[in-house]
Amino acid sequence: MKAPWKFAAPRSNDAEVSVVEVQGISGRPARAPYGGSLSKSHLLRMRVLLWAFLVAFGAIGGRLIWLQVDPGKKLSEESNSHIGQIELRVPRGDIRDCRGSLLATDRQVPSLWADPRFIDNPYTAALQLSARLSLDEDHMSRRLSKRDAKGHLKKFVWVKRWLSDDELARVEELRRRVGPGLALKNEAVRFYPEGELGAHLLGFANREGLGCEGVERAFDKYLRSVPGRQKSRVDAKRNILASLTLEYVEPEGGDTVILTIDKAIQHSLGRELDEALLRTDSPRAMGVVMDPRTGAILALACRPAFDPNRYSDFSPEQYGNRALVDVFEPGSAFKVVTASAALEHGLVALDTLIDCEGGSFNPYGHRIGDYHKMDIEPFSVCYAQSSNIAMIKVAAMLGPARLERWVHRFGFGEKASADFLAESRGIVRPLESWTRYSMGAVPIGQEVSVTILQLARAYSVIANGGYLIRPYVVERATNRDGDTIYQHRAGVPERVLSAATVSTMKELSHQVVLEGTGRPASIPEYRVGGKTGTGQVARPDGKGYYKDKYTAVFAGFAPVADPWVCAVIVLHEPGIREHWGSHCCGPVFQAVVREALIRLGCPEEPVDESAPVREDVDTIAAYLGLTPEDPVDLLDGLELLPRHHAAEGAPVLPCFTGLTMRQVKSKLMTLGLNWDFQGAGRVVLQDPPAQTLLSEVTLCRLVFSNKRLKTEEGWRGNAL
Repeated sequence: MKAPWKFAAPRSNDAEVSVVEVQGISGRPARAPYGGSLSKSHLLRMRVLLWAFLVAFGAIGGRLIWLQVDPGKKLSEESNSHIGQIELRVPRGDIRDCRGSLLATDRQVPSLWADPRFIDNPYTAALQLSARLSLDEDHMSRRLSKRDAKGHLKKFVWVKRWLSDDELARVEELRRRVGPGLALKNEAVRFYPEGELGAHLLGFANREGLGCEGVERAFDKYLRSVPGRQKSRVDAKRNILASLTLEYVEPEGGDTVILTIDKAIQHSLGRELDEALLRTDSPRAMGVVMDPRTGAILALACRPAFDPNRYSDFSPEQYGNRALVDVFEPGSAFKVVTASAALEHGLVALDTLIDCEGGSFNPYGHRIGDYHKMDIEPFSVCYAQSSNIAMIKVAAMLGPARLERWVHRFGFGEKASADFLAESRGIVRPLESWTRYSMGAVPIGQEVSVTILQLARAYSVIANGGYLIRPYVVERATNRDGDTIYQHRAGVPERVLSAATVSTMKELSHQVVLEGTGRPASIPEYRVGGKTGTGQVARPDGKGYYKDKYTAVFAGFAPVADPWVCAVIVLHEPGIREHWGSHCCGPVFQAVVREALIRLGCPEEPVDESAPVREDVDTIAAYLGLTPEDPVDLLDGLELLPRHHAAEGAPVLPCFTGLTMRQVKSKLMTLGLNWDFQGAGRVVLQDPPAQTLLSEVTLCRLVFSNKRLKTEEGWRGNAL
């Protein structure tokens, strides 16, 4: 058998053919191809060559890696020259009404810019631009000659942004005169297609795209557009190659905001307020229309208005939403609080007789007058005729502590809505700050200041069955894919009044419109409930009221059986003699609410229009300027009716003064009388007074106290 790796070596003259085993590089035996053996020098050279190749390849690989990590300025610039980046923008979000009508959007407007490198004569160009575009000649000349840090002319300077149609026509001629150095660029500008409609509610967005007032500001985080970017390789013409995208950041924002506003109702409210300003010679007016069941605001307007497309032409005082920040004393419109509280506590009923003192009364040190001079009338008539005297007597039955609690229960003294950033809380002084005049003022709408939204919220309590709801104006927000990203969530409403009290207050409110002071607000197709108010304007120094400045108010709802709409109309300082709430605001309420109910498809609820017309002069009489030192008898004439002394032998109400609560309760149970009490200790006051015929007593009001009060009979406890 032949041995492997053997071959015949070439013959020579001096040697025989031999078989040689070759030691391979790997250490294994190997045959030399031509005979003989590889020397150690050959093996060394082969190893050196191998390591030389390994080192060379390692150096090249390391260099390639280093160039990737730190390629150097020249290579970086070369690489970057083939990469482009574009800004990805989406328009600012639209604002739409509840039916989808567009109220605010972005539109593209041309702006003029210049490349000074291609303008031969900057001074001549500046002359032509300033003459045709109303620009400052010197300023424009400096801009067209502006240079960068290296002394080179700038490549881009603005000439005039957001050109009008007339300016755009003149620019075309300029471009032919000046040359290729002028160009146009489209920019997004906020546009309000309805102009002044809902301006104070919508607010406006500035040229930088930031919301500055109204909904534009309050919901800016949804409406604002945050640009994205795309970084990609580019072709020779610097066009982005989408298939070679290196980085992509999607733009954000630009969401659509859907309001509760109805454009048609908003237009109706604005139109009627404009007419009222002319008719009454008033400097300012405002109104709100809302759904009392949900709190959705259907319309909100202030006059005079402004055009948000030209917001820079108006002062901040003109585009601020006065319906949210301006406060006023509501006058008799505030009596809804006093009347509702008294009915809820069972202190009065519709047929409770009240002595209105012939139209003049001085219970707490300042005289109160009624225009409709009445004597003894039922509570329902007193409310319909807006008797200040009757309401003050009813409030005395409630007492200061309970009256203050009810003012807050109706939502006064707190912000009405969460959809607005700038909203006043109104002015409701704490009980400890009340003076001895307060119980003659607060029940009839003085010494308190409210916003129009707070007043609408209070009347919605009557309209919706007794619940305090929160008004709102934004229903939802949707992103560019149509997905809802914000939805208004109504909290659990707080019950303020019982169903029985609400029913009574609805009928009382309807009587005000049917045959009382609010008749000008009556709508033939629908029964209306509401209340007029004519409050005097307080002096800014706190020293009383102006004698010739008033705030006219009408607040109400319709239809009475199932109210769909609640509205409040306010006119400030009417310049006519008939400055009353009914004459100034009633017709506005009638026209706006009627159109709203018809548009909403509300079933008719006709009303009897045969009731006699009465004037509305429910203005609260001004303070007479008494000082705190003037003597005041807190008990003077606050009984609902004059004192009746019993005939001999007739059953009468006993005197409870000085008795404990347990003793009083025992006696009243024996007499079968209902009672209402305040405080603790012993009886210091009672109403009706002792010796009143039991047949005329429906409720006995008692005040308990451990303090003392000076009366005509001497010193007794003091609870007031």
